[in-house]
Amino acid sequence: MDLQHDTETIEDLSALAWVHDELRRSLEAAHKSLRRYLKEAEAVAGSDVDAVDPSVLRTARAQLHQSVGALELVGLPTAAQVLRAAEAALQKLTSSRPVKLGVKQVEAIEQASFALLDYLSRLLSGKPVSPLALFPQYREVQELAGADRVHPADLWPHDWQWRDVAGDGAKPRAFDAEALLPEIAARLEGSGENPLALADFTGGDFLPGRGLLDMKA
Repeated sequence: MDLQHDTETIEDLSALAWVHDELRRSLEAAHKSLRRYLKEAEAVAGSDVDAVDPSVLRTARAQLHQSVGALELVGLPTAAQVLRAAEAALQKLTSSRPVKLGVKQVEAIEQASFALLDYLSRLLSGKPVSPLALFPQYREVQELAGADRVHPADLWPHDWQWRDVAGDGAKPRAFDAEALLPEIAARLEGSGENPLALADFTGGDFLPGRGLLDMKA
């Protein structure tokens, strides 16, 4: 992997530094909201989980959504894709009845957030890092969101395009069937099999169709 080529680029590092701090605070708040939901859901276990205040989940979704917008604003759409997947996962998990948000799902969303913050920290420090490093966490939240297709190319920071490959100017050599006849004849003679096919080769009366049929006989 060519990290220098695969790394997302951003011209204004000061904007990224500001976004990084805001993102960290927003994501921490979202995590606290999700953990609060789990705690309240556990407290009402055995009864209707919808008794948990739904505003807790709405707050978490809103914070993830705002974080996506902030990353797009500073020109990091690939990084934003990871949080967008986390937001979609949370939306799907909380829109069903009963709500299917448990400890495992919350931890997956948290891990995606932590990986993203680490990625941004590396960008700020000038270290070459590819957004493809976020793929394991991205894949997990995409699976929670029920995505039909999850591929590393989703996090590729460059638009796909054809690339011209310089040739050496040499022309491909034409296939010469006659040049292969002596070698094929020698192999047939050495095998001691297919005498009719061998006669075609050595007798100068080679008929491809007939030879193949004889060899199958």
